[in-house]
Amino acid sequence: HPRKPMLTKEQLLESMLAEIRIVKHLATKLQPGKLNWRPTPGQRSMLELMQYLTTCGIVPALAAINGSWDDSDALEKAAESVTPENFAIAMDRQAKQLGEAVNEVSHYRLNHGDTQTPWGAPIKVGHALVEMALKPLVAYRMQFFLYLKESGRTDLGPAQCWIGVDPKPKA
Repeated sequence: HPRKPMLTKEQLLESMLAEIRIVKHLATKLQPGKLNWRPTPGQRSMLELMQYLTTCGIVPALAAINGSWDDSDALEKAAESVTPENFAIAMDRQAKQLGEAVNEVSHYRLNHGDTQTPWGAPIKVGHALVEMALKPLVAYRMQFFLYLKESGRTDLGPAQCWIGVDPKPKA
């Protein structure tokens, strides 16, 4: 009698897509003239972070599923052309690619199939998707939120960061 999985691929995908939706909402809060802003000289600029956000879920997800990083170069090259104007389209493309990739994985393979982390440690495919695709989407969403706040959007708060909505105005 097979054990019920702790997390289904539908739940995993729902979490990843929620992160993408929140990031897209946050992108609407970008102030003009802030694309080259960076917290310190050694960190990504706002634009570089936005470009990275368009690949930080799909690149490791494909690596976890396919067992290779062969798709990464083309995806990362395409991210170089991301601008604020086409950012939502690029995020939607990542969402579609994640949906296709995750949906192609059987529930059995998700829970029992072997793959490896970028540093070579063995891991089950589903666990890899949480560690290598979902967690980066969460982490870089938070970094994007903090970049926006630090670059002048001090009005942003938990509703924008965690739910991807603007709070209701107080009466």
